[in-house]
Amino acid sequence: MALVLHYIYGSTASIPHAVLEEAGLPYSLKALPSGVDDVHLDHHPEANFKLSGRIPALEDGSSVVFETGAIIMHLLAKPEAAHLMPAYGSNEYSRFMQWLFYLTTSAKATLMEFMWPERWGRFADDQDWVRERAADRMVTQCDYLDSNVSDGTFLSVGFTALDIYLTELARWSAVTGMPMWRWKNLGKIVEATRNRPAYKRMLAMQRISWPMQAA
Repeated sequence: MALVLHYIYGSTASIPHAVLEEAGLPYSLKALPSGVDDVHLDHHPEANFKLSGRIPALEDGSSVVFETGAIIMHLLAKPEAAHLMPAYGSNEYSRFMQWLFYLTTSAKATLMEFMWPERWGRFADDQDWVRERAADRMVTQCDYLDSNVSDGTFLSVGFTALDIYLTELARWSAVTGMPMWRWKNLGKIVEATRNRPAYKRMLAMQRISWPMQAA
């Protein structure tokens, strides 16, 4: 049975979407109305479907998986996508999981604070403080990432789903004025990944343009 990815244009669903394209798995897309996000799904009953009020969500037969990291791992468990992560139980697999959690709980969370400070602060001064702290943390996190990735790929074993995840975070980071590709090693990964045919197909299908700052 084909997979169904429920998504919002340009959201974190772009990460599992690119994984689907890289794996060549059969799937379809189901977009939510423009302007909806996972915080406001209660106002759009047609979007809830059985998705537990979370987007992105992946239908796989009778199962529904939400949370970007969980969707990625669900896809990588399929034979067609197994090449996008190291062998289970290997040292590199442990590194893969370590950095997947880091990108989700640290780098992505920091970007969200910068982009939507109103979720953490009610008043303008509070929101400015949230954004300033997020900007400081982003620099620290990018320094840390840049010193821990391999040359041209996130892991030394070669291209994995981590390269996709990092590249999408880099695309979003353009709005901060400190795009992640300014860091030398991160920039190599981003440049290589965003020029992969599967990644380009994902951008085209979601009608996403790469930020002009990349030039």
